[in-house]
Amino acid sequence: MPIWGWVCIGLTVVAVILIVVLNIKMSNARKYTLENGEPVIGWLVQANNNLFEKGIQDYPAVVLISPDPKSADDEEYMTELASDIMSLKGEDCDDDDEEFVSSLVTDEAYVEGKRTKLPKSFADRPNIYLCHVYIYRDDLPKKRLTQNYVCCSIIWDEPGTLICSRPWKGRKKSKRRDDEYDDED
Repeated sequence: MPIWGWVCIGLTVVAVILIVVLNIKMSNARKYTLENGEPVIGWLVQANNNLFEKGIQDYPAVVLISPDPKSADDEEYMTELASDIMSLKGEDCDDDDEEFVSSLVTDEAYVEGKRTKLPKSFADRPNIYLCHVYIYRDDLPKKRLTQNYVCCSIIWDEPGTLICSRPWKGRKKSKRRDDEYDDED
């Protein structure tokens, strides 16, 4: 066999080993986050389009998360804020805070564990974070995104740790609503 044949075989073996190692690392990070993290609701800002359709591949997304229950449970506020953030994508803004948020949402590169606190002057409330989250289809109702939120797990006091979706168990709706739970899907 010519030398190039051995090189190709060697590169293939290295690639397979790398893929296996990365999958094990991601699996361990997910297990750690689910065991030690806090369950939260992540309000979708943007997600890979493939997550809205049937498929088997898991993908990242950008969500809003807040440790403050008043903000976290306020569906109207969080979905409106998510929409406002998306409207800034790719825009040149006059306001420094809007420019900062625009840069966050325009950069689509996934960074494991990235969470950025939004300026209070932009969000009108403290403790709202724009987070990179990894969404596992097996955690979603119907194995795809069907809502404007996703159940997540986050370890607040360990920045840089994986933020990921968690198995679906429904969610309590905002205190302003008459119905107690939203777990129809």
